[in-house]
Amino acid sequence: MKSRQHILILLVLLCSFLSLFIFDELRNIIFKNTQIDTIGHAIGFFCLTWFLHSFIKLPLINITLCLFIYAALTELGQYYLGFRNGEFRDFIADVIGISFFVLLKWLNIVYGGKLPGRKGLMKINRL
Repeated sequence: MKSRQHILILLVLLCSFLSLFIFDELRNIIFKNTQIDTIGHAIGFFCLTWFLHSFIKLPLINITLCLFIYAALTELGQYYLGFRNGEFRDFIADVIGISFFVLLKWLNIVYGGKLPGRKGLMKINRL
């Protein structure tokens, strides 16, 4: 069951990524004020959170807090490096990527168990 959820998440991400190349209006809205680096930060931290939670099996609250701190420290470190530039926009993108995974996981926990499964459908059919 979990492998199906992982495949579904990857499929949604792939479709979202491909839709940026298909629809010109969507691409113009997203890229008008946003740099590709910022989108990469959000996707990267979403995938990092997913990997740490799904494959390494760390608790989600610990992952969230540690990745928020990690994102802040990396941008702060880049700010003081001469050849890199730390931007607050990138930190916000990191937080959005982490928070989006947490939101999806929470929605899955809250609404995922209430949908009728095979046993639920069998009970409905018996009525």
